[in-house]
Amino acid sequence: MTPSKRRRLAPRERRLLFLLFLLLAIAAWKFVPRPWHPATTLETQHYSVRSSASRQQTDETARVVEQLYTAYSNRFGALPKFNPAHSRLQMKLYKDRDEFRRINPGLGWAEAFYRRPYCQAYYSSAEINSYHWMLHEATHQLNEEVAHVDPAKWLEEGLSEYFSTSRFIRDRLVLGTIDPNTYPVWWIDELATTPDLKANLENGSVIPLRAIVTGHGGPSMKKQFNLYYLHWWSLTHFVFQSEKHREHAADLLNQGAGLATFEKLIGPIDQVQIEWHNHVRRIKSALNGHDIKFTTTGELP
Repeated sequence: MTPSKRRRLAPRERRLLFLLFLLLAIAAWKFVPRPWHPATTLETQHYSVRSSASRQQTDETARVVEQLYTAYSNRFGALPKFNPAHSRLQMKLYKDRDEFRRINPGLGWAEAFYRRPYCQAYYSSAEINSYHWMLHEATHQLNEEVAHVDPAKWLEEGLSEYFSTSRFIRDRLVLGTIDPNTYPVWWIDELATTPDLKANLENGSVIPLRAIVTGHGGPSMKKQFNLYYLHWWSLTHFVFQSEKHREHAADLLNQGAGLATFEKLIGPIDQVQIEWHNHVRRIKSALNGHDIKFTTTGELP
């Protein structure tokens, strides 16, 4: 039997194959991570940090994430799925933003990210708070790998901001204090721009809390990215700092923080919206220097 001849590709087929190869090459160049060679691996009680930052910067980051771990475990250690007997949590610390984005192309707006098993962030020496991006992602890691909780997006992100925006006082992370040199706090002027809730709903500086908690019915996330993070953070701060609601905060996290759970544990969403709006206005007043007690101790005025 004579073997059949292999069919030659037509010119159009060759062009299509070339275009496909070109698209794959562009995608690989844009999205596939580059090789990375960390200079240091630092192990602490709960973390293993691979780092290309300086030893001093690596030590500083390791110290603050250990403080985060202590604060988180003190707050949520009683959750039913909290597992303290885990292996060391994994981190990658890059020496600067340029290296971080070169090694991890295609990140868009992200300044850090968590993709199990690694938290990945850069040491931000150009900022006053050089580690808040890592603290944010490390909280996501604690939610998934230690506490084993999976809350609604507003609380998943809000809780990470609640920890990463808290201040270090005498080398201890004091939850609920507010560091103005952190994201999204530095955008707070965009939130609740007038004292009147109705006016703020109309001018778009407040998104209805029903939309925040359910994840439906609000403005475009792409157009109001910072505003969403401000809402997620400030609502979490309100729940966790308010004497009226803080005793239910851990249960809210454990039970998922959807609308039904929120209203059962915290209260009717429309009433909570009023209380939260007042809380936001007090935060703004505090950050403008009118209430030192609030910003240094985290207590409500």
